[in-house]
Amino acid sequence: MDWWQVLRDAEPLYGVFLVCLGGIAGSFASAAVYRIPKEHLSLWKPSRSFCPSCKHTLRWQDNLPLVGWFLLRGNCRYCQVPYGSGYLVHEWGLAFLFLAVGGSSWASAGPLAMLIVLVVLVALWVAAAIDFRHFILPDGITLGGIPFGFLAAYLVPAFHLGPELQNLPWGLGFFGLNLENSPQGLALASAALGSGISFILLFGIRALFSYLLGQEALGLGDVKYLTAVGALLGLEGSIWTLLVGVMAGAVFGLFNIFRMSCLLYLRHRRRGRQPGWRHTLHRGWWFGRQIPFGPPLVLGTGLVLFFPDELRLFFLKTWPQYLQDSLL
Repeated sequence: MDWWQVLRDAEPLYGVFLVCLGGIAGSFASAAVYRIPKEHLSLWKPSRSFCPSCKHTLRWQDNLPLVGWFLLRGNCRYCQVPYGSGYLVHEWGLAFLFLAVGGSSWASAGPLAMLIVLVVLVALWVAAAIDFRHFILPDGITLGGIPFGFLAAYLVPAFHLGPELQNLPWGLGFFGLNLENSPQGLALASAALGSGISFILLFGIRALFSYLLGQEALGLGDVKYLTAVGALLGLEGSIWTLLVGVMAGAVFGLFNIFRMSCLLYLRHRRRGRQPGWRHTLHRGWWFGRQIPFGPPLVLGTGLVLFFPDELRLFFLKTWPQYLQDSLL
């Protein structure tokens, strides 16, 4: 019995280990979300954490994951400016996600697969948070995710061939490949095909809709992101990610338009005006129609990573059957 299985069998210790590891990852994520969008900062310089307000370097005990915020009561020790709840969201959010991943099928695939999944999870978290706040998908995650996806495919072919290594990835049969080829070769071929077609597909969609709308309809960061997903999860994973992203993005967009319409209506009422509903909805659409596409794509990637069979069933059977029944 190897060390990984021994750790998994020690359930309380295993859970504490994952929560602490997630808290450390969350502390890193909070720093990354703050630093990456700023040109004068990097992840490595300065090497020590500091207060965003007074720039004072923090003590090690002030920077303890999961508990440091509570020890300081949410305020800087030096300038007493509140830190905000973002640190708690990052640290405890990833702590609970790591704990949940510990009970997934990827934990049974071995420590290497588990490590790759956790790294991907942190990258997805950081990408979604930065895009939500700044409408930017960092190149370090999108472009860096492409070679990382190829490396993951070589080390853990299960990302493309399934846990039993018995699923021929989409598109490889066209080139005469089959399950008799080596798993690493099939996974690398799937990564190349998935990343290449994903780039061409989304770049073409971006060019078409930007031309039709007369403005940029999709950021290049989204194109690079889906290219990285194709390298990590293959063509099928990339397609499901895009479809989930479109559906979730549509819901998010409608909600944002409704939210902006309500805010504008309340603002006019406070000023003693009586705006018409058509004017309010038009203004709400104008201000609320632009949303970051990164978080919906991240949601799609997470679902593909942890629920591939359920997504395949939904898009290939449940959803077509629902449309057919609705049209009859």
